[in-house]
Amino acid sequence: MFLRMKKIIKYIITEQGVPVLFSCDMKHADVLQNGFVSAGFLVMRYDVAKSLFLVRCFGESSSLKVKSKLEADQKIIEEFLNC
Repeated sequence: MFLRMKKIIKYIITEQGVPVLFSCDMKHADVLQNGFVSAGFLVMRYDVAKSLFLVRCFGESSSLKVKSKLEADQKIIEEFLNC
């Protein structure tokens, strides 16, 4: 059984591999202007049976001029959320 968040969230992955998640009401560049390696959008769901967050990353940041690193970003964010 999954609980779904239907809202799209923005994210940035810092040079230190830390994900920063925030509202789509903000620009990526308003949150961080340097020290990033990727950025984009994500949709998250929660697997109740496994007690795990699952993430799907996509897109890019036009304000930072950087793309998502899809699977790598997903792994970083899932590890962060599930620890």
